[in-house]
Amino acid sequence: MTDLFNNIKYWLWEVTKILGLVVAVAILVAILFGPNAPFLGGILGNVEGVVTALGSEGLGVIIALLIILSVWNSRSS
Repeated sequence: MTDLFNNIKYWLWEVTKILGLVVAVAILVAILFGPNAPFLGGILGNVEGVVTALGSEGLGVIIALLIILSVWNSRSS
């Protein structure tokens, strides 16, 4: 049974890493080609909405990103 959970956890972690890379590439494409880039241009507006919603001047997002990155780094090594 633990083998099943470990397998599920492994696959979920791999999907999370892939999605993180997709988001990073989407932000890079949106910055380079502007908001009219096909499929990926609207991500900057979405990120801006999250930053605005989470707190004044994005402090909540910065804290959340630090927590996510620390978890990510502890899992990778």
